[in-house]
Amino acid sequence: MGSATEVIPDSVIEHDGMLWKPRRGTTVSADEFIAARTLFVELNHDAVWNPWVRDEREADLDRAAEIMSQWQRAEPGHRHLSLKQWEAQQTRRDRQREKQRATEDARRQRDKERYDEQRSTARLRLIEVQSRLDYELSELAGFRDGTRFPAMDPKRREQEIAELEQKVERLQAEVGKLAPIVSDPEDVVDEHGWLPRDRRQHTWWSYRLERERKVRDLKGQLPGLQAALEACTDRAERRDHRAKLAEANRKLDGLIAEGPFTAEEMCSECATPMAHHGWVWPPGHPCPAWPGWAARMREARQMLEAFAKRREEAVPPPKPTPQPLAVVPSGLPIAEVVAKLSELQQQYPDAEVRRGRANRWELWAPEGPE
Repeated sequence: MGSATEVIPDSVIEHDGMLWKPRRGTTVSADEFIAARTLFVELNHDAVWNPWVRDEREADLDRAAEIMSQWQRAEPGHRHLSLKQWEAQQTRRDRQREKQRATEDARRQRDKERYDEQRSTARLRLIEVQSRLDYELSELAGFRDGTRFPAMDPKRREQEIAELEQKVERLQAEVGKLAPIVSDPEDVVDEHGWLPRDRRQHTWWSYRLERERKVRDLKGQLPGLQAALEACTDRAERRDHRAKLAEANRKLDGLIAEGPFTAEEMCSECATPMAHHGWVWPPGHPCPAWPGWAARMREARQMLEAFAKRREEAVPPPKPTPQPLAVVPSGLPIAEVVAKLSELQQQYPDAEVRRGRANRWELWAPEGPE
């Protein structure tokens, strides 16, 4: 963004549905003002989903703000709010937000009374079955038109199509049973009175904040990984450093490419976009709250726990390390050593005396270690 070298005469322009004119003495042209305002709006809009943009483009934002300050609104009678007027406006907005929050809280308290566990579980199962049905229908279409495994033997393809048709029929039948129980899925409250749309707001914020944390962490790691790679001279170590740097860049690029997602696009049960819930990885996985998938995960966990328990039972516990019957430390007067040994001889008449660590005397049972 360059700056004009001469004072530009006052002239009104229309931009973004508003009238603008330069302030007295400005050196910023209309094109420069429009470019600065466009950049300012775009960067701040991008920062809603990618908050780190404000830090990385701080100088550009400051420059754009300085250029924008040299122009002003030109509508007849347009006036900026005074500080007192702005504060009054904020107070009204805060009062409106509090009123809305109180209305929502009262609604949730009422909805807690109509919580139905069976209907809530049926809703989750309906979402799961519909997701699986969509997947199987996609697979079936691919087998029928030949785009799925185009080189497959025709007889094998017919078998796959027949099996998929049976799956689709079973899933459609289950959807038909669940739909009357659930009715409107968006009207099913949880035990706290929260509707799906309420929970999506929470999962959206959780997902957004976790994504920001991961991106900032990775951006902070990259300089160190790059420096370690450049400083390393060993070929094997350089290969490891290069792999770590490539993996960090791959993760960072994947996170930055995500979204932007809206709250409406989120899962209501976990901090995951619905686009990431599916039956093929990548890009997604089933929701852990879906009843069928949750049951499979519990079964798998129980199998792993049983396997680990069997392994523990099959391996005998380690034998305890042999210990001497008694110890006579070094550095004692002879008389004290003799008296101590005489006392121990009466207590352990068959014991063997051996030199132990730190020049001490140790008494061992006859079957003790050499």
